[in-house]
Order: sequence, then C-alpha cells, then structure tokens
Amino acid sequence: MITNPPIDQLTEKAGDKYALCCVVAKRAKELAVNPAEEMESKKPITFAAEEFDQGATVIKK
Repeated sequence: MITNPPIDQLTEKAGDKYALCCVVAKRAKELAVNPAEEMESKKPITFAAEEFDQGATVIKK
C-alpha cells in the first residue's frame, strides 16, 4: 500500500485513479527489470509513486 506520498495527493495530480494506476504500474515494471541506483531498499511500486509525485514521471494523453 502506498502511504507516502498520500494516495489522494497522487490521484489529484493524475486526474483519476485509473490513470494513476497505469502510470505507476508501468514505471514499476520498468524498475523491476532495470532498477535505478537511487532505489536503495525501496520496492519498485513505492519508488515509482515517489517519482510521479516529484514530477519525474508524467502521464501522456
């Protein structure tokens, strides 16, 4: 479960929960195959959510 950043904050940035789920899941899959050096001991889904919150990952429409 993603608790930090708050899921409501992420949903607001994404526009809806479906878009949020898609963008974070896609990035997490990429990170599972090729982990980023900055991940440390974080799970790919947590790191992907943090990246989205910071604006490193965006939703293409």
